[in-house]
Amino acid sequence: MKKPLIIVDVVKEDVGYSAVFSEGDIFIGTQGDDFEELKNNILEAVNLAYLDKGFSFQMEEIQLRPDLIESY
Repeated sequence: MKKPLIIVDVVKEDVGYSAVFSEGDIFIGTQGDDFEELKNNILEAVNLAYLDKGFSFQMEEIQLRPDLIESY
């Protein structure tokens, strides 16, 4: 099986950040008080989700897609 492309949607919340990813039977949702904490949590969650499939990821392999919708 080919290593999957991981694209995580990132949202700036009132306090901190949240992130979600879904593919097939895998759903990841996490948050962080700041962006660095969020990235660490994303990496940990992705690696745990794909552990049984034999994949290990580095942060450079995970694409972050920011939510650019502005509230009016």
